[in-house]
Amino acid sequence: MLIAVNKGNQYVNALDEQKNKNRKKDYYCPSCKEPVFLKKGLIKQDHFTHFQKSDCTVFSEGETQEHILGKNILYRWFTQQEIPCQLEAYLPNLKQRPDLLNWLDEQTPVALEFQCSALSAERMIERTSGYTKNGYRVYWILGQNFHLKDKLTNFQRLFIQEHNKIGCYLLELHVETNDIVIRYGIIQEGNSACIISQCRHLKIDESTSLNTVMQQIILYSTNTQIESKKKLIQSHYYLNRGRNYQVPIIVDFQKYIYKKGDSLVSLPLEVYLPVKNQLFIKTLSYFWKYQFLEWIMERNSGDIISKKEIARKATIMIINNELNFYVMPLISDESKRKCITHFVTLLNERGLLIAISQSEWMVQKEPQRYKNEKEKITEFLKLDSSLIMDS
Repeated sequence: MLIAVNKGNQYVNALDEQKNKNRKKDYYCPSCKEPVFLKKGLIKQDHFTHFQKSDCTVFSEGETQEHILGKNILYRWFTQQEIPCQLEAYLPNLKQRPDLLNWLDEQTPVALEFQCSALSAERMIERTSGYTKNGYRVYWILGQNFHLKDKLTNFQRLFIQEHNKIGCYLLELHVETNDIVIRYGIIQEGNSACIISQCRHLKIDESTSLNTVMQQIILYSTNTQIESKKKLIQSHYYLNRGRNYQVPIIVDFQKYIYKKGDSLVSLPLEVYLPVKNQLFIKTLSYFWKYQFLEWIMERNSGDIISKKEIARKATIMIINNELNFYVMPLISDESKRKCITHFVTLLNERGLLIAISQSEWMVQKEPQRYKNEKEKITEFLKLDSSLIMDS
């Protein structure tokens, strides 16, 4: 920990106390009030630590050098901007201790958590809920082990947030270069597991602020949203490879469509179309879209489907585990369900449905089934080529 209290019950910062290396002082844990000592080293940042056999559960030991340095970097950054900020402020009503507590505006306290180690989903949800229910905003900032690469881990998904202008985003702190990286516009590439994103590096100094940079990104992103190419042929080959290698979820999907009179060759093109917010969906993309398409095609041409019916169907699919979402506590259920809304839009574009109002669609025609591989590949190539030329 970086904060302790002295005999006068005043908070002291280990980063300031290192100036008094030749003076012995008494320090105490702000939570359990047990004695602690200032641990000094040539390699690791100076910090306070409990003596052996401490039962303190609030101020855990074993902090990494990255975590200690990161908290210091963020603390110095906010104080240089004259933003009120506390290190390791203990919130007794929550029994929680954010790494930093500050006030980016006069009304709302903000808890910042610099996450450098593994954390269970249950614990992350508990801590986030504790903050939000008590009027705090919370920002999770990821350390080096969890910086975004070309694929998302389940752990990283816990910390994804969404903004109506810049889409899904993650915050990273790079202590070695002294900057924050904002990964934004995060989307899943087609039906693959690969991720596309944009990023903005924010050098941490007294002249920059997180709010300013976020506003710049919002303005910039309105004209530079990344569009995902559908790459339908790649999706088709992905299913075939999964069948050949006996990937369980694809084998289950193949068995299901066989019972319905379909095969991986006859499968309609619409099942391959990627949807917005696919990033949130755990269920095999082709599977839930096939089942939803089935539900629509149970109707006759000319039948009307309402927005309320679609919402009810989505709820039933979720209850029956036909549509499962990843654990992403910072994403609303409404945002997750938008995958269905977008799929309906795609079916409208394909002419299977016709919008007759903002909340009603008429069934127009059945999706095309393919007789052989050549016919299907030819159709997919046409659509892929038109998408590339349009972009």
